[in-house]
Amino acid sequence: MLSGAVSGRLSVALHAVIGGYPLSDRVVGPLRHSRQPLTDGLRALQLAATAVDSAAPPAALAALDAAAAYLNATFLPAAAAEEFTLYIAVDGLYGAIDATGVMRVQHATIRAMAGDLDKVVTAARADTGPAAYREYLLPLLHGLYALIRAHLEAEDDVYLALLDDHVSESQVGVIVDNIERIVSARREASTARP
Repeated sequence: MLSGAVSGRLSVALHAVIGGYPLSDRVVGPLRHSRQPLTDGLRALQLAATAVDSAAPPAALAALDAAAAYLNATFLPAAAAEEFTLYIAVDGLYGAIDATGVMRVQHATIRAMAGDLDKVVTAARADTGPAAYREYLLPLLHGLYALIRAHLEAEDDVYLALLDDHVSESQVGVIVDNIERIVSARREASTARP
């Protein structure tokens, strides 16, 4: 029998070894899997920051477009969907209204920063290119990367663990289905706008 401290360290080590998926996932595997594009897309923000510093204007603009696509077509629709699905489930488990309020505030901050990034990219496109707007682009790109990464890790480490301990596989399935449905509807609505 392992002591609690040794068991805890072993769990952390195994968590790192198997690619970030805890061995203890009982039912949240499908939810964790559906969230993977949110983490994978963070790379677009890093590549855009690198391109602003080192790429020719067309390549830098393409990298910035990829970062904007991640934010506007992947992260932000998923964030909105979480507020109507995952966060309501977590609030219910905590037995408190708006127990996830700090995460909603982070979503609002990320939306505002993504809007700021869109404005700076538009200005750079109309002017001499991204290099002239480096002092605005880099803090936004690095800030978005850091905030979104911390946000996703907090959700995974706290909310998914809580769900895994207290809900059934079918309840997780409903959350995943509803997130996917809301994300699809938001994407369709955003592409339908002129």
